[in-house]
Amino acid sequence: KGFKLPNGKVLEEDLHGCPVGFALTAMQQVVSFVCFIVLYGSLYFTPYKITPKKISTGKEVLSICVFGCVFALNIALNNFSLGYISIAVNLIIRSCLPLTTFLSQQGLATVGLYTFKPCKAIEIGLMVAGVFCAGAFTVAKIMGSASSHSGSSNMVLGVMMCLASLLCGSLNLALAGVLGEMKLSVYDTVAYMSVPATLFLLPFALFLQKPVPGKWPEVFGADTASDFQILTMVTHIAPGTFEYLILSGVFS
Repeated sequence: KGFKLPNGKVLEEDLHGCPVGFALTAMQQVVSFVCFIVLYGSLYFTPYKITPKKISTGKEVLSICVFGCVFALNIALNNFSLGYISIAVNLIIRSCLPLTTFLSQQGLATVGLYTFKPCKAIEIGLMVAGVFCAGAFTVAKIMGSASSHSGSSNMVLGVMMCLASLLCGSLNLALAGVLGEMKLSVYDTVAYMSVPATLFLLPFALFLQKPVPGKWPEVFGADTASDFQILTMVTHIAPGTFEYLILSGVFS
């Protein structure tokens, strides 16, 4: 509030949040990797030295890269969706995870990457009923915002991104079972997956132009912007917010 806009006017309402889902997730991966390096160096000459598992085959390298990218995309798309839909809608949609995970596991089983799970009619029926209830709630929320065309279209975009995140999360859980055979520790996953995940997200953060929610279009003088452009503006008008983004990487 009080920020001078490009057209010379002054912003009359506060800006809330920082809609940079891809950039935020990439930053969290970088900060996590830096924290690992600091911990690794601190314990190197002690009895508690961290020794990452050696990756020796091309299949292991490919598996780690794929898992890291899917994992990062799951978080990034979820963060992206929260700029356009409420946390309530987000959680309702993500409550459908059991059904999509089951379908992902069965899909991987058809190509020999997972074991087939037994199909129990009552369990499948309850999961499908839950999905229908979640769908009804989401449609009601979208119709409720239909009075504002931009708000309605932004909510549809948020729902689509949340669904994409849900699918990535399901695939992520299914792949976790496959990668469990590699017996990677928490330190191994941070050490090996942070870099490929960050590199995978960078093009989205730098170049993807997306609709800007809330009052942000007034700040930019445009309806679309990339995560990098938004992040640059945030560091200019609210440097403290950038510090919170870095802190989120420590806790992640």
